[in-house]
Amino acid sequence: MTNNQDNGDGPMRLIDRYLAAVAAQLPAAGRDDVTAELRDDIMSRIEARQAALGRDLTDNEVEVILREIGHPLVVAARFGSGPQHLIGPELFPWWLFSVKVGLIVLVAVTIFAAIIKVISGQDVGQAVGQGFAGLFSGAMTLIGIATTAGYIIERQTEKPSFITNWRVQDLGVFEVARLDAKGFNRALSSGRCAPARLRKSESMSPVARALSSAVAAAVLTAWWVGAVHFGGLPMSEWVVEIAGVDYSQAARNTVALIFWPVVGYGAARILFDLFRAATPRAVKMTALGDIVLACGRLAMTGWLLLVSPMGRALGISDVGSVVERVRDTIQTGIGTGVWSLSGVVVLILAASLLEPAGRILISLVRLISGVDRRLSGHA
Repeated sequence: MTNNQDNGDGPMRLIDRYLAAVAAQLPAAGRDDVTAELRDDIMSRIEARQAALGRDLTDNEVEVILREIGHPLVVAARFGSGPQHLIGPELFPWWLFSVKVGLIVLVAVTIFAAIIKVISGQDVGQAVGQGFAGLFSGAMTLIGIATTAGYIIERQTEKPSFITNWRVQDLGVFEVARLDAKGFNRALSSGRCAPARLRKSESMSPVARALSSAVAAAVLTAWWVGAVHFGGLPMSEWVVEIAGVDYSQAARNTVALIFWPVVGYGAARILFDLFRAATPRAVKMTALGDIVLACGRLAMTGWLLLVSPMGRALGISDVGSVVERVRDTIQTGIGTGVWSLSGVVVLILAASLLEPAGRILISLVRLISGVDRRLSGHA
């Protein structure tokens, strides 16, 4: 064989180096068989090319053949076991759906956090900037978690049954993804001015409501425990200033005292919503769960208002002081057009007691009657 030494390696050394790079990417079991098979293929191609040219190949011409076969990483992947992708086409739509819903919740919570910061006295530009930073960080975390989960599922011997063993009556969960610009327009048009038939057809099914609630609870709980930072800063570093008064220390003390109860509530909320999505017609069980969770929310809100360090810093000592503060805030605001921000905070906390109280009453009716009107139209 006449070798034109272009780089000093020689054809056989090029082949050995190529095969060594391929072998390094292969599992030990079967490595020798694969490299032997590949060597035979390479030599057959070289011999065929030499026969066509009537001479030995140069190093460059051998390297062209090796490039035709493929890069060692790509060639080794052909002989590997398992999928050659992170998330395959069958699972990708599920990944995309979960990321979309999670991002919707992230955006909503980030906007809410920015509004709270502005109300508490933080500069608007700073609040918006921190909001974008937190949104980007949270989105990367969300996508990373979803991709990791998809990677693990993709490599299971048997795919989850929800991919193939689905039922039409369970498809309401995918209505969660309607929460885009058109979805919000539909929500706005679903008031009293819209026909009853339209409102009924555009409303979410119980399964979709339960799943969207579970996703929101999961994101909020992740934020609460510090896994995701909305606004770019952890809660322990937030500055809470209302009408020139610094409530930061009171707010931090309050968070420290209620930290684990909120974690427990968030976990219970997620588990309950998943149960409700799986068994939407277990009316009495879901009604009982709603009552328990609403009582927990009522107790935590009452504690925040009447007992917590933040409540005391706002000048609240008992129910009478709450009533008096709310009355004065409303009368002064209506009379002068100037609303006390600390009074507005007390008003919001007091008003937030009404929702869980109403939830308890409605759930009691469902528990006694065994009928849930929200299930009508979604059979």
